[in-house]
Amino acid sequence: MIAGRWARGCLMLALMSGAACAAPAPSAVSNANEPPVIDPSAEGRALRLPFDAYKRTEADIELAERAVDVLAGQCLRQKGYSQPALPAVTVVEAPNRRRYGVIEPLVAEQAGYHAPLTSAEKERERADRARGGPRDAAERSAAHDCLQGSTGRVYVDAADSPLLARLEREIFEETRTKDVHVRSAFDAWRSCMRVRGQEEYADPLAAAADDRWQDLKSAQAETAAAVADVACKKETDLVEVWRRAEEELQAAAVKRHPAEFGEVRQALEKERAEAARIVQSTR
Repeated sequence: MIAGRWARGCLMLALMSGAACAAPAPSAVSNANEPPVIDPSAEGRALRLPFDAYKRTEADIELAERAVDVLAGQCLRQKGYSQPALPAVTVVEAPNRRRYGVIEPLVAEQAGYHAPLTSAEKERERADRARGGPRDAAERSAAHDCLQGSTGRVYVDAADSPLLARLEREIFEETRTKDVHVRSAFDAWRSCMRVRGQEEYADPLAAAADDRWQDLKSAQAETAAAVADVACKKETDLVEVWRRAEEELQAAAVKRHPAEFGEVRQALEKERAEAARIVQSTR
């Protein structure tokens, strides 16, 4: 899915190696230049689409991660090992925060086109570091086995719909490349960027993917481009135009596939209920 998250892979890495994870960015950053912590703004939180109701929320993922951790911890104790439990963290729901590129002025000013961390991600990163990792190969193997078994007991496969993922990709690309209103907004956005002294990118995603942003020496230019990008999105109403185009097609897709989307929703509800039961059983 386009709006995915790093958390499940991060949990596996943390359990297997003791390494802490950070949200991915377009390029690697050193500890001295780590991403700033910026929680989603009102703009980011307000950006919603019909398919969101059929995907895991940030709260769903956080709860499922803790449920997996509870089960993995029980498994490890049976094997003679122990580890501190993952703490609960408060997440902010913003599933489409970066769907159309950077849209928040503060993010543009402080992170350019790179993804900032949220306070929840930073808190979880600190918790991962604090609890450490396996002490030897035997414990690492045990952690791997326990994690695999525990993941299968929490996550419901039917909640990851290939149909939804395919439709989301297709609708996103169709609106990006064919919708006349979106293309017109791109034209206006490019004109605005040109007036502000920026390069003429095909669209905001092309601007975010500029190879120059891989080089830390281009940080000042990256910030200037990102700030102009956000301003031009607002000036041209590009985000709302694009969102409306996707909203119409996504809503139509849900109506065309009621049984399939209904199954996804049921699977998500089952997964949420089981994760909550597991976490609550430890209280």
